[in-house]
Amino acid sequence: MTINHWCEIMDQLTSMRAFVKVVDLGGFAAAARAFGLSTTMVSKHVAALEARLGTALLTRTTRNVSATDAGRRFHGRCQEILQAVDEAEREAGEEGREPVGCLRITAPVELGNGHIAPLLPPLMQRHPGLSVALEFSNRVVDLVEEGFDAAIRVAEVLDTSLRGRQLTSSRLVLVASPSYLATRTPPNTPDDLIAHDTLSFSLSMGPEWTFGGQAGKRVIQVRPKLLSSSSEAVRTAALAGAGIALLPTFLVGADLVSGRLQQVMSSASLGALKIFVLYPHRRTHPARLRALMTALTERFGHDPERDVFMSS
Repeated sequence: MTINHWCEIMDQLTSMRAFVKVVDLGGFAAAARAFGLSTTMVSKHVAALEARLGTALLTRTTRNVSATDAGRRFHGRCQEILQAVDEAEREAGEEGREPVGCLRITAPVELGNGHIAPLLPPLMQRHPGLSVALEFSNRVVDLVEEGFDAAIRVAEVLDTSLRGRQLTSSRLVLVASPSYLATRTPPNTPDDLIAHDTLSFSLSMGPEWTFGGQAGKRVIQVRPKLLSSSSEAVRTAALAGAGIALLPTFLVGADLVSGRLQQVMSSASLGALKIFVLYPHRRTHPARLRALMTALTERFGHDPERDVFMSS
């Protein structure tokens, strides 16, 4: 692109801005004041546009200025173009900008404590101008209304009212402590679970445990020894030898790796939970959100279907 071509493009953009201001403010004098230019210069910019397009964009009278039909259509297109140019400039400016300010994140309690909180000290050390406000809650928050930059959520599908992507998957597994399994015959089929002490998370699985397979889904109605709204309470009971629990690997993966818990009926297909990062729709995302996305990718990788928690 030559210098002359570049200057021509910039002049066209300036003329578009002048035209939009004239329409929005209802006159050349008001547009000139907003632009910091003379009324004559604003008039020349609009005249140059009309000459280039070969059509009148404005109807001028001694009292007011209004857009013609062509002018109204062109005004809408100019707004889109100028907004895109402004956003591109902001994105380019943000690209190399160091993340600063407060990054507000919300995440479920157990997932947040075990897998999100450990990411934050290195993130803040890497970006000294960044602070973090972290809310651990199992309620679904309104990100826009409550001013959050991002949410980590466990869900079956992506919330289409927000932007985001799936980070990883977490399989559901049956687990029990070595002490429990030493005193009871391990179950081999779903029906065997009815004779066992079971521990269940009431907000997700409840007393109905669903098994998949080639023959289709099978639902087993267990009689939980413990039914709790806290998955951490269910895990604690399993570690203490109170029974067999159905829990996600993000909660018990480290226990299985260490041997504190053992997997029961390891070939059973119990499904998986999807873990998403979600954020509000914006044309430009702040540097602090991009820094978080980088940290999440470093932790969870690029394959959303891979369960990373069994090797954590």
